[in-house]
Order: sequence, then structure tokens, then C-alpha cells
Amino acid sequence: MRRIPAASFVAGLAAATTVAVALAVAAGGVRAQSVERRMIVTVLDGDDNPVGNLAPRDLVVREDGAAREVLRVEPAGAERQIAVLVDTSEAAARATRDFRAGLSAFFEAMHEGNEISLISFGGPPRILVGSTGSLNRLQDGLGDVFGFAGSAAYLLDAMAQAAEGFTRREAARPILMALTTEGVDYSNVRAREVFERVRESGAAVYTLLVAGRGRARADPGLLDARRQQEEMERNLVLERGPRDSGGRSEIVLTSIAVENALMEFATELRNQFVVTYARPDALIPPERIEVAVNRTGLTARGTPLKGD
Repeated sequence: MRRIPAASFVAGLAAATTVAVALAVAAGGVRAQSVERRMIVTVLDGDDNPVGNLAPRDLVVREDGAAREVLRVEPAGAERQIAVLVDTSEAAARATRDFRAGLSAFFEAMHEGNEISLISFGGPPRILVGSTGSLNRLQDGLGDVFGFAGSAAYLLDAMAQAAEGFTRREAARPILMALTTEGVDYSNVRAREVFERVRESGAAVYTLLVAGRGRARADPGLLDARRQQEEMERNLVLERGPRDSGGRSEIVLTSIAVENALMEFATELRNQFVVTYARPDALIPPERIEVAVNRTGLTARGTPLKGD
């Protein structure tokens, strides 16, 4: 057996210890590193009016319950990609004049610096105006917005396809906005698939429902169970889509209120913030990101930027 001199053994042990300590320090340094992440944040007062003049100390960002350091709060500006989905089913026929008026005002308020597309879903989804910043093109496209006799809505199909389009184009700041009535929905996809595609796209969902229209027009040939399932799927998307994505959902009782509601959406979008915060550098992303306000009477919603 070969014997190792005591002095050599001690020297080797010291060297190994030094290496181990160095590796531990390096690992600790890696764990201590952080990266910057951003999210689009809306802050509203008790009357749902946008709030300005926010500082980093006014906001709290949590990832899976863990608080993160807010570094910067800046106006979000424009550069959004907005897909506007409009109901052109038979159930929406009596509301289309108000739909056109409301969308015209929304386009005028939001076209500058943004890219907007117009998609109908009375029958299978159809692109009326491709993504553009041209107000004239958007206004011209409204001439094709009217209720088609005998057609049902395909809202969920339209939302899933628009979200997939955002993903394919790698849209940086996507907004999915749906204007709909309560008619029967014949979509081929279900709520779960819509949620998955919206999550993959990183879009914030805004929905405006005109209640009370379309129920009496449901196809009497449909089985009650099927009709109830379709209504449940649609209502689930209208409720959870905005909530889970940091968007907004509104219900109006008459189509006359559509223009005011859409202008509230526009005002909110024009007064959002980009919030930058620090996240520990980790391989596994958080499952839940939340934002809150430290000031009394204010509420906040946020949509993480997918590009980050």
C-alpha cells in the first residue's frame, strides 16, 4: 500500500476545501443574481377612473406569493396589437348600428401608434380588416358589420384563432377585445383551449357583453343540455378570460351603452403603466404574478409582457 505523507494530505485537503468554498460562493452568487421583468399595469380609483403619477413604492408585485422589488414605473405609451372581435350573428342584428358607432369612436381613440384588426364572428370567424394603424381602413371595415340572418355566433373560435395569430406573430403587447351578445355559440373549441391559447399569446382580454339579446332566438332544435353547455362555456370565457389575463369585462343592458363602455376601455388602455421589477434568476417561471397598490381606494391589474 502506498502511504501519503501527512504534509501532502493536509495540503490537498486545504486545496479541496478552498475549491469547495469557492464553488459555494459562486453558487450563492448565481442564486443572488436577478433579472428584470416587465408587466403592463392598470390602476383605477373607486369610480374606475385611471390613476396617474405612480411611483415604485406605490406598487407591490408578487410571484407565487413572494414579493419582488419594483424598480421603475413608466407610462405604457402605444405599440399595442389589438384584435377587435365583433358579433355579427342574427342575435346582434338590432345592435349593429350601435356596435359600429362604438367601434368607430374606439378606433379613432386608439389607432395612432397601435395596430388594430377587425374580425367578425357571425358564422365562422372572418377578418374584415387586417392589422393596421390606418383609421380610414378601420372605418371602412365597419361597413361590413351587420347581423347575418340565420347565423349563430362563433365567439370562442374567434378568440382562439386571434390568440394563435398573436403567438405566431410574436406580438409584444397583444390585446384581445370582444364585443358580443347572448346568442347561441356554435364554436368548435371549448373554454379550456381558449384559455391555453390566450395564455400562450400573453394577451390581455377585454370583453363587452350586451345582455338580454339573443336568448329568444336560440335554435329550438338544439337539445337543452347542449344549449346549456354552450352557454356555460361562453360565460366561463367571458368571466375568466379577462380576470386571468389582467383585462376587463363589462356587461351593459342595452346596446346604446356600447360606445361609452368602449371609450372607457380606450381611456384605460391609454393610461396604463409599464412596471419593471426584479426577479431572482431561476429556471422555473412563476405560475402566478399579482400586482397590488399600497394606496387606499385604488385597485390594480397586470399583464406580464410575454417578450420578457
